[in-house]
Amino acid sequence: MSFFTCLRTSLCVCLIASAANAWSSTNPSGASPSSAESASNLGSFINQILNENPEIQAAQTAIEAARARVQGAGLPIYNPELELEGDKSAEDDYYNFGVGLSQAIDMHDKRGAQTRAIQADFEATRSALKALRQTKATALLDAMARILNSEEVTSLTQQRFQLLERFQRLAEQRQSAGDIPLIEVELARMAVAEAAMVHAQAGAGLVEAKGDFFTLAGEPPPQQLSLPTSLPIRLPVAQEDERLAAAHPNVRQAHLLALAMRKQIDAADRGRRADPTLGLMAGREDESNTLSLSFSMPLQIRNNFNSRVKAARSDALQAEQESQQVYRTTLAQLQTARARYTLISQAWRVWISRGQSSLKQQSELLEQLWRAGELETTDYLVQLQQTLDTRIAGAELHGAMWHAWIKWQAAVGHVFEWVNNLTAQQPDATSY
Repeated sequence: MSFFTCLRTSLCVCLIASAANAWSSTNPSGASPSSAESASNLGSFINQILNENPEIQAAQTAIEAARARVQGAGLPIYNPELELEGDKSAEDDYYNFGVGLSQAIDMHDKRGAQTRAIQADFEATRSALKALRQTKATALLDAMARILNSEEVTSLTQQRFQLLERFQRLAEQRQSAGDIPLIEVELARMAVAEAAMVHAQAGAGLVEAKGDFFTLAGEPPPQQLSLPTSLPIRLPVAQEDERLAAAHPNVRQAHLLALAMRKQIDAADRGRRADPTLGLMAGREDESNTLSLSFSMPLQIRNNFNSRVKAARSDALQAEQESQQVYRTTLAQLQTARARYTLISQAWRVWISRGQSSLKQQSELLEQLWRAGELETTDYLVQLQQTLDTRIAGAELHGAMWHAWIKWQAAVGHVFEWVNNLTAQQPDATSY
């Protein structure tokens, strides 16, 4: 066997061994022993981050303000008025004085109407906090999934770059010895340059995902970041889509906001009505004791304040239309998320059952052909790149499945229900 044949065989062994080691390191079936424990703590991890999020804290402060308005609405809307008067007669040395109290009467139950309206607004504010927490939790899960997937893809692209760089060095050595033409060396150099660009793009995606995590958490992601090792295969039946959409936190918030605006119509109508004021005055005038009663009523001649009621009706109609649109959008997103996850999960199962084994068989076949000298350097480079690209595509498919799953959770609004039930066994699941 010639020197170059031995060198070629050694290179093949190194390349295939490196590819096999890289594959085993990214094999989804090789989950770490602490994966289940980390997944079970995912709910507390997300809640801890959300509790420290400024937007969540601002929404909680808004709830406290709404609660204070509810407490204030339950109090009487009119306070009594104290009136004092006095004078001295210029002709006689008499002092005239009087003390009076007056009280406006809530004849139209304005306090009750305002209480009902503000209570409804309070419920809408609380629902807004729940919807915001769902949105932030979904964004946090998406950032975590992208970080893990970007790390996986970045590792594969780094291995791809190293393998091709090693191949380039060997090709340059063989070209110097006159064993291969210069064009094959140039081909190897272009492959290395392309691998460097792909690796840089993967690294940029990782940096962006970590930046999104920092925006939500206020700190870099932990070193031992992890997600569950399995995802459900089947989703709820499509017949439940309307029920799931109606129960979504965003739809619930929009519905409660529309209800609160309807309550404002009654409050505005009662608030525009005039209320009487009763008064009692006691005093002394010209050495005589006096006692008088008074009654006053605003005359709504120049302005009857009907415009406030019309504005409240228009606001309520607007809120109702927006609520219906939120429901339609949520239902469409739910149906789209269902179809997306179903398609991608099916492709992932095919990849797990067939793609991985086929990839291993292809690597073994390449090694056999190289050992036998039946595969030229150029052909081997092309097929090796195809093999590595397929591995990267598998990792990207993995990330796409997680993205589809998170989109489904966002569509149904069950993020916290899912993360809080991760400790339960999921026999009907596909491996992470």
